[in-house]
Amino acid sequence: MKRRCCIVLCLALAAVGLVAAGREPATVEATLARAERIRSPELDYAAEFRLEVTSPDTTWKQRSAVYSMIAHGKHHSLVLMREPASLYPGVLLIARGKYWLQLPRSSKPFQLSPRHVLNGDVAYGDLARGSLTDFYEARLDGEEEIDGRPCRRIELTRTNNLGMYARIVCWIDKKQWRYRKFAYYGGTGALMKTARYLDYRRTEIGARVMRIEVDNHIRPGERTVMTFENLRAFDSAGLSFERDAIAAFRDAARPDEGDETQRDVEQIRDRLRAGAGPQEPPR
Repeated sequence: MKRRCCIVLCLALAAVGLVAAGREPATVEATLARAERIRSPELDYAAEFRLEVTSPDTTWKQRSAVYSMIAHGKHHSLVLMREPASLYPGVLLIARGKYWLQLPRSSKPFQLSPRHVLNGDVAYGDLARGSLTDFYEARLDGEEEIDGRPCRRIELTRTNNLGMYARIVCWIDKKQWRYRKFAYYGGTGALMKTARYLDYRRTEIGARVMRIEVDNHIRPGERTVMTFENLRAFDSAGLSFERDAIAAFRDAARPDEGDETQRDVEQIRDRLRAGAGPQEPPR
């Protein structure tokens, strides 16, 4: 009887150990992959986001911009420019680390260079969506507290030119597997940006960060606050995430003649499904 109890106890302890092992990734790669499932999940969804930029050393001091985004898996996104209104319906396509922009009146899209990406608003899309598992090699670099929460510090080294930064350091919450902070470094080793991931909330598509604060160390004093809203599942059937399809998406977003109402991304998708013809830009 005593021997049987010992066997049962040993089996129970082994089971607990297996469950714990299942909860905690065994490698740094698994830790990163788990955090990436929260930051940039392998699913289709839509969201609106706003950028509020404060830069005291510029003539404009403060500015803002509003966008809608359709995410298609981890590697493809369509971003519709909404504000300033003069940029609607400009479209940015992000496709496996490459960036294509088509402005409201341009006849064809042009590819953005890495310098344009790093220095423009596009950089914040890369911070929120750029793949960390495909373009970087991960190494555990110890543990550290961020805002009072124990985190794993992971260093990422770029493995190909699709990674925008030569080196990234990230801090992942040990209990919740959420990113808390990033530091981004250029090819010279200089710190370019730091980002704090704040205000995680439960949404229709799971727990997601709703606020990212980015400090620009190349332009000291400049801070960008990126806020998300209305994260929702999105059926992307009927949409193409290829360069040659950007113009059709932009044209389907144009308001009808005499109407200045901007279309939401569901309306744009439905117009494309219905075979909407090209719309002339307003004069």
